[in-house]
Amino acid sequence: MDTSATKRKLIDLDMPVFTILSQQARKEGISLKKYIENLLEAEAEQRRPAVPAGVTDPRILSLVGVAKNAVENEEAESDERLQYILSK
Repeated sequence: MDTSATKRKLIDLDMPVFTILSQQARKEGISLKKYIENLLEAEAEQRRPAVPAGVTDPRILSLVGVAKNAVENEEAESDERLQYILSK
């Protein structure tokens, strides 16, 4: 995931979750912070809408996300919305 801009966020974890994540990070030989960042980035990458490579405007990207998630069961309608937004 491109990390050209980052956002810091303080999060709270229940102790069992913290313990499990710490053990997994230790198994992979990386810090807990880096392990959690990797998990979140991988999850976000799977959910990222398909957008042409040249589109980087955050306003357009947020609109595409709304259009892509508005109608999950009807791919054709979602694709039409995406094409309409990207044509502007």
